[in-house]
Amino acid sequence: MRVIVRPINKHKMFNIVKYKNCYDYLGPYYTRSGNIYTGLSMIDTQRLGGVLGVNLSPASSYWNTFFVRLGADDVYLDTEDPLDEIKYLFLKNHKRVKTSMFEHKATADYLLINKDEEAKRENLFNKAKVDAISEFKRMSLTDMRKCLRLFGHNAENSSGELVENSMFKIVEANPAMFLDKWVNNKNREMEVVLEKAISRNIIRRNKNIYKFGSDVIGYSMEETIDFLNDPKNQDIKMSVLNSIDAKDFIVQNEAPEEELKKNVDYSAAIDKKPEAKTKKPKIVSGAPGSDEEGIDLSKLDFTSEG
Repeated sequence: MRVIVRPINKHKMFNIVKYKNCYDYLGPYYTRSGNIYTGLSMIDTQRLGGVLGVNLSPASSYWNTFFVRLGADDVYLDTEDPLDEIKYLFLKNHKRVKTSMFEHKATADYLLINKDEEAKRENLFNKAKVDAISEFKRMSLTDMRKCLRLFGHNAENSSGELVENSMFKIVEANPAMFLDKWVNNKNREMEVVLEKAISRNIIRRNKNIYKFGSDVIGYSMEETIDFLNDPKNQDIKMSVLNSIDAKDFIVQNEAPEEELKKNVDYSAAIDKKPEAKTKKPKIVSGAPGSDEEGIDLSKLDFTSEG
């Protein structure tokens, strides 16, 4: 089996892996338990030690001078050679080496590439992707909205095009997770109901505690679903479902603010000018010669001479 050891961390400033003629020397180290790390099991120690005729136990002096030199270029190991097999087993679980790009190891500076293992992983990923896309084609728009809810997205008010696009991105990037959360999930409908209830504050979740009102109904999602599916608790389940439907009805019938602004006609209020008020004539009561009780002062001429 041919294995490649490749450096993966680049210098942040100069964007290079290593300077020319600079090398790392990876050797044994003490683990937290106080043992010397060699990477070899007891069976490997006896087998390879018998082939090479040396003592490969952790306490052996062989490990005092053992190291693997790594630089900027790839290092190729052939496990058919006993010395290369020791190096491979040593690097396989080393704290500065990871065996896959998907492995999360903050201290890793090198990647151990096994072509056969990488091909197997890629084949499994591609198979899961094909199955996930096949299931995606059978999904209705309603199913996509429900599935997005399980992935933490609220797509109830999103357009159909946006929902389908978001769903396909998840299927393409995480096919195995999509198959686990939706296709092979027997409790997916109840999980959707539970997520809706939590988003509408009908069921409250505090860390791993689920409450309906003041009653604790579960200490995990699985336990809460089992509680709601229990025939003894169908009254609580119906209360949760009715509360969700009631809140959905209220939200759907609420007029958006923009619609309210569109329905109000402001032009009449802006164009309408205030009507001029006519002053009523002042009447002096008790004046002689008037038909009424007074005389209209506005008809009197005060500009004449004399």
